[in-house]
Amino acid sequence: MASHQRTYKNIVFTKHAAERMALRSIADHSVWETITYPESVKSEQKQSKRYIKTINGRRHFVVASYLPAEKKYLVVSTWIRGEDDRVPLAWTLITLPFKLLWKIALFIIKRISKL
Repeated sequence: MASHQRTYKNIVFTKHAAERMALRSIADHSVWETITYPESVKSEQKQSKRYIKTINGRRHFVVASYLPAEKKYLVVSTWIRGEDDRVPLAWTLITLPFKLLWKIALFIIKRISKL
């Protein structure tokens, strides 16, 4: 296990999980609570488990594997059911001109078809 990975209590986060948590506004403590006090647990592939818990009205899903040698959980992904990921500001700025052109084109097409 790499020493540069982020940890919280008995949890180690992969780079992917940490990125997704930031993108989805998921706190370290919420992940810990989901693993420690889950409402349900389902088996996943490669000895991973999916931990599920509702916290403050948000349904948390955490995919993690227990590492017995380290006595820690390795979190590989996490998300909130029913919530979309936020679109990065850079992507919004890049796509904005194309969205505006599309709306203008549709407006012109509707005006022409009324003639």
